[in-house]
Amino acid sequence: MRNRLLPVLPALLLALTSRAGAAQTALQLRWELVGDSIANDHGASRAAFTLTNRDTKALAPTGWAIYYSALHGAGPGTVGGGFTIEDVIADLHRLVPAAGFAGLAPGASIRIPYLTDLLLNASFLPRGPYIVFDAAKDVGVPLQDYVAVPFERRAVTPESQFALDSAIRVIPASELPPVFPTPVEVTQGTGALHLTALPPVEAPEALRNEAAFAAEYLRPYFGTTRKGGVLPLRLDVGPVAGQASPEAYTLVVDPVQGVRIVGASPAGVFYGLQSLRSLLPPAGPTPRAGLVVPAIRVVDAPRFGYRGFMLDVARNFHPKPVVLRTLDLLARYKLNVFHLHLTDDEGWRIELPSLPALTAVGARRGHTLDSGTHLPPAFGSGPDVDRPWGSGFYSRADYVEILRYAAARHIEVIPEIEMPGHARAAIKSMEANQQYRLNDPDDRSVYTSAQGYHDNVMNPALESTYRFIERVVGELVAMHREAGVPLRHIHMGGDEVPAGVWEGSPVVQAYLKAHNLTSVDDLWFAFYGRVEQILKTQGLLPSGWEEIAVRKTHRAGQPTNIPNPDFAARGWRAYVWNNVPGGGAEDLAYRLANGGYDVVLSPVSNLYFDLAWNQNPEETGLDWGGYVDLRKPFQFIPFDYYRNVPVDPSVFVGKDRLTDYGRAHVVGIQGNLWSETLGAEGRLEYMLLPKLFGLAERAWAPDPDWAGERDPARADSLYREGWSRFVNVLGQRELPRLDREVPGVNYRIPTPGLKVEDGVVRCSVELPGLILRYTTDGSEPTVRSALVRGPIPLRGTVRVAAFNTTGRKGHTARLTAP
Repeated sequence: MRNRLLPVLPALLLALTSRAGAAQTALQLRWELVGDSIANDHGASRAAFTLTNRDTKALAPTGWAIYYSALHGAGPGTVGGGFTIEDVIADLHRLVPAAGFAGLAPGASIRIPYLTDLLLNASFLPRGPYIVFDAAKDVGVPLQDYVAVPFERRAVTPESQFALDSAIRVIPASELPPVFPTPVEVTQGTGALHLTALPPVEAPEALRNEAAFAAEYLRPYFGTTRKGGVLPLRLDVGPVAGQASPEAYTLVVDPVQGVRIVGASPAGVFYGLQSLRSLLPPAGPTPRAGLVVPAIRVVDAPRFGYRGFMLDVARNFHPKPVVLRTLDLLARYKLNVFHLHLTDDEGWRIELPSLPALTAVGARRGHTLDSGTHLPPAFGSGPDVDRPWGSGFYSRADYVEILRYAAARHIEVIPEIEMPGHARAAIKSMEANQQYRLNDPDDRSVYTSAQGYHDNVMNPALESTYRFIERVVGELVAMHREAGVPLRHIHMGGDEVPAGVWEGSPVVQAYLKAHNLTSVDDLWFAFYGRVEQILKTQGLLPSGWEEIAVRKTHRAGQPTNIPNPDFAARGWRAYVWNNVPGGGAEDLAYRLANGGYDVVLSPVSNLYFDLAWNQNPEETGLDWGGYVDLRKPFQFIPFDYYRNVPVDPSVFVGKDRLTDYGRAHVVGIQGNLWSETLGAEGRLEYMLLPKLFGLAERAWAPDPDWAGERDPARADSLYREGWSRFVNVLGQRELPRLDREVPGVNYRIPTPGLKVEDGVVRCSVELPGLILRYTTDGSEPTVRSALVRGPIPLRGTVRVAAFNTTGRKGHTARLTAP
């Protein structure tokens, strides 16, 4: 870590360092966006810090630095005010006084402008600032008096949102499909079943878990009241006519015979129970006098056997209760895989008792000089160790509980251990353990990972690397066995290994010579060949990101990736994320499937839930792969996603399409939620919901009618009707149900659309069923504000916001009279 700080004035040093543990200083820090400029192809932003000395003593001209996290650094030579901004590691930077800074008198302020990459929303702003003094370089003191001033950039205007909403037709609740996700077949019956008390659940012993689940969600409707003569809820395992899926089910509600669910397996029965829940009104805090369930017959089965969601708990940690709550959400909507990203550069989140340093070092973040006892701050986690989001891990008991909880909901947990890249947490944890060391201490390779690390890749020429992998895999297998949930699949990472790795490692050079290899690129196959052997001893097959399935080569002098035939025939599963338009890999998923790899589709264009909703600053999230709103997952056509990626279709000219053979190798789809921007309460659910509904629909239901329609006008008409049904189901039924049954659920409430016509403001909302309220006096709308019942006269500034059934408010839209 570079350090060019000079001694400070002794009196001030003693005064300030004595307060280092007090979690505050007398310094005030403000940040603001000044404006944007065109400094490169992507644009740039002009920003400024303002530092104010609230102390009674002068701030010295040297001997201290302010550290902070930000996804973008400062442009070289662009920092003013007599300061420099240095990149420390990854997203950690520091503001350092330079020769032009003369100190800061009591009460004085200094403005420090700089140029940085384009800042689009609050996720990119400096976070977690703290000060470090030269006399106590291992102590970081949070700057409590810090504010990043919000800014506006009206990229998606109220008018453009109104235009988007114009495709939506409000549908009466009585005309909406009764079950979500869309079933294979629904037949409405005659009459209704009247339940006056908790129905008895009749089920064989093999369905004890499902019977308990049914009783659990029915109990809030009736309490524990049981009466004679109430028709039973019968659960059985048996064939489902016309359906080959082991997760198929039939649900029949009969006014005379009661409710019967037959599943091809216990999982099928479970999904039938979730569909039955869709037919009931939301459960309330008090029991009801009775329930009326319409007569119906549902025959259903999923489109894909793999319906997944990945949660990254490594970058920012999410504790066990959050995971259990997320599993409940996945189960509601019939998703059956929970891919748990447990390790990365910024954190190792699973306890392995035989390797305690992994969590003692790798699960803790705070200010550090060398990552010897813990990792450095990241994503605004700040200087203090063992604080939420930055620090934390699942104990062995926690993980076993998560596995059992998921299994009871027919969800497979797939743990991911990142390697050989994205492994800094593991590497730093193991540096003092020669038996399991992961890096060569004499390695002088020069590289920079996509996230800004220079020391985050395991060394594949060390035997200790493979001893480590073997130990980790063995302990995971043992935990799954203890939970009674045998490990079936394990994800071994494989993505974003940067150019330049291993080239300066003596042990690598010796390995290349001993094995007659000509390039460090060949180590990739040696590494994963060894990994495969380790997994085979446990009866496992490798899964990983798309990079595990490709070989680097050149075409017409340009670097390119081609499917690697060596691993396809060995049962490897590739999770393909990279379809960034113009990047050259738009068809990679299809090429790999056509080449024989089992493929999980998780394209950034539609299913990366960590991407911001849109370009407006209030919508947090990343932007490197575009934007993902509710439409993107809904529009995803798994076998022909070229049709709905919002770019010039010429990008896809000459790209591979799926063959019939390739279709058989697409095992499913998965939404991914990376956690760099999730370091705050409720952010996970805000980014997850309602996007999750689109994923659930596409994973479970067949292609919608508009997906196969080749006539553009007809396809557009069918799409508008399908989209209208979808958003009406969410706004009128599914989200109000969550409001009642999942306390405090923090789904995104849509921002209204507004349009001025003939002197009045017309309003729209993406999810019909939500309530719109408005003000014209300059204040923010509240639950006491006037309801929008029609056009609003345009006087002054009209502010409109949507509210859910609990009174929670979304972002405000506004229009001002000219």
